[in-house]
Order: sequence, then C-alpha cells, then structure tokens
Amino acid sequence: MTVQRCEERAVQELLRAVRILASDADVQIEYVQRLGVGPDEMALEFDDAFRQVAGVTGMGFLPEGVMEAARPIDDQLQRMTSLPEDVWSKRSVRSSSEWQKLRLLAGAAGEGIQQLMNT
Repeated sequence: MTVQRCEERAVQELLRAVRILASDADVQIEYVQRLGVGPDEMALEFDDAFRQVAGVTGMGFLPEGVMEAARPIDDQLQRMTSLPEDVWSKRSVRSSSEWQKLRLLAGAAGEGIQQLMNT
C-alpha cells in the first residue's frame, strides 16, 4: 500500500468516527448497542483514528488542517474523561450538555475535514 493510500485510509477512518460522534443520540445508542459496547467505545474509535492520522500527517499527501479540524473533538473528549463516569452512560449520551457539545464539534469538524479533502 502506498503512503498516499495509507493517509487516505486514515482520514476515512477519522471521518467515520467523527460522523458517529456527530450523529444524534438515538443513532449513537443504536450504534453502540449493535456493537455490544458502551458509549465510551465511540471515544476510543475516534482516539484510534485521530492518533493514526497524527502518525501519517507530514508525509506530504494530507491537506494541512485535518488534525486542527479534529482537535476540538479530542479536547472535548479529554475534558469528558475527567468528569464522573456517568458521562459515558446511555442516559448521558441522550441528555448531557457534554454530549451535545461533542456532537456540535464533531459536525463542524466533519464538514471541515471533508472540505479539506475535496480541495
């Protein structure tokens, strides 16, 4: 696999994780139930993809700004990890301001990354 293809695949995984985080609460709950995991899995999937993109950034094929577009999501997830464990409950996914903010950040990041990849 070429370096360019590795970078593209990493960004596609990041976009997939971002889209899940941007989805409404019912879609997110259905997603984790289908996987048989808790809501924290969405954060773990994002983290894996974010770190993968970080690892391939600078090889010359990714537009600058992909990491910066996704960083607010990473920052929000870091803040959420310092909160009580209840933030990772399905009830919290549906009703907490932390998850609402995360969805807004993810929506903006997804649009920004997609625009960067289309230029």
